[in-house]
This record gives sequence, C-alpha cells and structure tokens, in this order.
Amino acid sequence: MKITSKTSLWDVESHFAFSWVIVHMKDGSKLHLYIVDVDDEFQRNDEEDEPELKAIVYNTTGSNSYGNGIAFDDIDSIELDPDKN
Repeated sequence: MKITSKTSLWDVESHFAFSWVIVHMKDGSKLHLYIVDVDDEFQRNDEEDEPELKAIVYNTTGSNSYGNGIAFDDIDSIELDPDKN
C-alpha cells in the first residue's frame, strides 16, 4: 500500500494491524516490523509545540503491546511480510 497524505489511519489499521510487514521508507531503507496500531497524535521528539502526525505503532518482537512509532510522512509504502504471515 502506497502511503500518501490522503491515506487514512483506518486504511492502514484495517490492512496491517497485528501483522508482520515490510515498511519501505522514503529514504530507501526497508524495515521488517510488527504493526500493533496506528496513532494520530505521534510526535517525533515529544515536544510540546511539535505538530501531531499520523503514524504506525510497531515493535520488533511480535507482541501486541505498544512500541515505537513511525510517521506516515516518512513511509513510502507498506506490504505484508510473506515470510511471517
């Protein structure tokens, strides 16, 4: 799924929540992650005046507990990891 400014939280959550995925970043890197949830109040640096962004919430353990976040703005696309699903 290509991630654009029009991609909704529901689009990502409904396709990828509780799934292992490959996240293709805009910088060209690929990450193998487990998506737990989505968030519409993500801040990169947790500073008071920082804008809130849409983000995925992930971990690398496969646990359904929360982990780190990555803003939609940094993601090019997400796909299910065929080796883990």
